Amino acid sequence: MQTKPLPTPDATPPLPSQHVNARLGSLLGSVYRQWRRQIDLSFKPLGLSDATRMPLLELYARGEPLRQKDLADALFLDTSSLVRVLAFLREAGFIDWTTDPSDRRSKRIALTPHGVDIASQILARSLEIEQTILADLSDEQLSVTRGSLHSISRRFDSLGD
Repeated sequence: MQTKPLPTPDATPPLPSQHVNARLGSLLGSVYRQWRRQIDLSFKPLGLSDATRMPLLELYARGEPLRQKDLADALFLDTSSLVRVLAFLREAGFIDWTTDPSDRRSKRIALTPHGVDIASQILARSLEIEQTILADLSDEQLSVTRGSLHSISRRFDSLGD
């Protein structure tokens, strides 16, 4: 029995534009970019971008110093991508680091008191923006949305790297 070869990507007909625009991934990306832009505009006077806010918030949420690798993993970043951001945050006085006593090659990153204050402000302002964005949604809509997004996130976890 002879089987047909799979079509090559060039042979696949393009999707009609309504299918492309209806993709959930595109919608999620668009909402994320708009959401992030609102928060970025709010913190622009402080010189903080998404890249500089997220490590502060992660350290704040954990409440303890993290190894650089663990912080990068928590942010879904490559460790090398975090180096410049951490240098900026240290220079700004938001974080400091020490050598990890269990592995002298590793750094343990911690918020400074000023970093704790800034992270607290970032979280409070981010929650204000979130409440404004979500104000028109019912509790049921928010619950379903959160549940669905958690399910999607768990699916990514099960797929691995």
